[in-house]
Amino acid sequence: MGHLNPGGGFSGDVWVHGGTAYLGAWGLGSHCPAHGVRAIAVTTPSRPRVVSRFARFRGTSSEDVWVGSVSTPAFTGDLAAVGIQRCNAPSSRFGGLALFDVTRPARPRLLGRLETHSHTRGVHELSVVQRADGRVLALVSVPHSFQATEGRKGDVRVVDVTDPRRPRELANWDVRRNAPAAVRRLLRARGHGELLAHSVSAHEAGEKAFVSNWDGGAIFLGLGDPARPRYLGRTAFPRGAFGNAHSGAFSEAAPSVFVQNDEVGDFYHSGIEGAWGFQRIWNVANPARPVALGRFATESSVPGRDGRIRHDGFYSVHNNVFVGEVEVVSWYSDGVRIVNLANPRRPRPVGHFVPPPTRDPQGFWVAPNGNRRFPLVWGVAVSGGLVYASDINSGLWIFRSNAIAGTAG
Repeated sequence: MGHLNPGGGFSGDVWVHGGTAYLGAWGLGSHCPAHGVRAIAVTTPSRPRVVSRFARFRGTSSEDVWVGSVSTPAFTGDLAAVGIQRCNAPSSRFGGLALFDVTRPARPRLLGRLETHSHTRGVHELSVVQRADGRVLALVSVPHSFQATEGRKGDVRVVDVTDPRRPRELANWDVRRNAPAAVRRLLRARGHGELLAHSVSAHEAGEKAFVSNWDGGAIFLGLGDPARPRYLGRTAFPRGAFGNAHSGAFSEAAPSVFVQNDEVGDFYHSGIEGAWGFQRIWNVANPARPVALGRFATESSVPGRDGRIRHDGFYSVHNNVFVGEVEVVSWYSDGVRIVNLANPRRPRPVGHFVPPPTRDPQGFWVAPNGNRRFPLVWGVAVSGGLVYASDINSGLWIFRSNAIAGTAG
């Protein structure tokens, strides 16, 4: 229904609120255009147009963005929370959480910001929730913070942004320091070397959260007291699995069903699974004892009858969102996959959208077989029955799917 390539390549995640799509920006090392966040008017989906750019801190990327309406004694309006990462670390450049007033998307205003640590890249992914008690919490991941601070600061941060002009860190948490001793011993015994917190997401109206803890699986936390996160349980990888719990989402139709996205790239292969990353589906009615229900993968990401996977792009799962019992999934070079999980033991693909192959204008992305033209879908959002997808190289795509048409999103 619509497409906009804002130019320069390297789009990040996408969020949609109030007729505006917010497109983040990816960057790393010397390949770091510092686009900031593009606010794109999408009230006419066939003619999306950029109305402003913000969160443009030199030498940084702004991969993840959340936007929503909040109302507190300190601020009422549309709030944007942006994860700012240094393209190189350590660095004196700002890296952390940046908060903006986007009540008027064409005129965003910086309200406040919170530095993480100069030896970390900054905030990688985040979620924001206004709880029933009125407090607004930002849950953010700061990968490798635990190592960079010699254990003083965990990779998970809970930040009170009730007054976005004065964000205040309430807690930092890390599985290597704060999980029960038996869990820490088990992770060490399994030889899990990568326990970074890749993303943190609120659920149950901010009373709980889950952390996608890479080789540690998805870890569930209680936030009854947000200053003291409480370990509830985790999903565990079977022996021999590569790991890499990257993100996930709970089903809207069946709140005990949790879908975990494991991001594995071909350049990681060591003969362990011989596949790109795929989805694991769990019942977490009791988070202390998650029950595996099933898996979902595309035909390109795991070996088919010929025993092969594709190498002309990157075919790992990345992010997902739910609309009722249907999930919309960004799957890099497999585009967007739409999956019905009415029966989570037998996930059923019901649609897909794949943007045209596009060359990265920065010259960074090269497929394992040397190909330089492929789709690379990073994020997805659903609003008003339409799907919004961000392709790292070709920007924002807007389409309609019969599988979710007519939903509020």
